[in-house]
Amino acid sequence: MTLKRPLDTTPYPADPRSRPIDASAADGGYVYVRDAQGAVFVLPDGPHLHPKVLGGARPAMYAGDLTVRGGVVVDLTNLSGTFQFDDENRLREVAAELRGQGLTVAKGAVRFFPADGSLPVVLE
Repeated sequence: MTLKRPLDTTPYPADPRSRPIDASAADGGYVYVRDAQGAVFVLPDGPHLHPKVLGGARPAMYAGDLTVRGGVVVDLTNLSGTFQFDDENRLREVAAELRGQGLTVAKGAVRFFPADGSLPVVLE
C-alpha cells in the first residue's frame, strides 16, 4: 500500500491526545490518520491537526474526518487539507478498519469528496 507524506512537512510532535480509535470513543468530531500499519488514530477535530495525529511529518495510508454519535461512526470522509487523499477504495478500507477496531459504521456514513470539487459520493 502506498503511503503519502503530509503537504506540511513541519515535523510537529504528535499531539498527546492522539490515540487509536476504538468503541469507547466519546461522541464528537475527529480528525483521523491511518498509519503505515493500518491503525486509525484520532484527535478531537480542530484546525490543522492532521499533521499532529502521527507527528514527525510521518506518512499515512489515508486521512480525513469522522463523527461519532452514540458509539457509532455517523460520518466518515476523506477531507484533509494536509494529506488530500483522492481514492474511494482506500476510504472504504478505512471504514473496514474502523469496524475491525470495534466500531459500527452507520449506513450512508462513508462520503467521498472528489478532488475536483464536485459533490460528495456516498460509498457505504
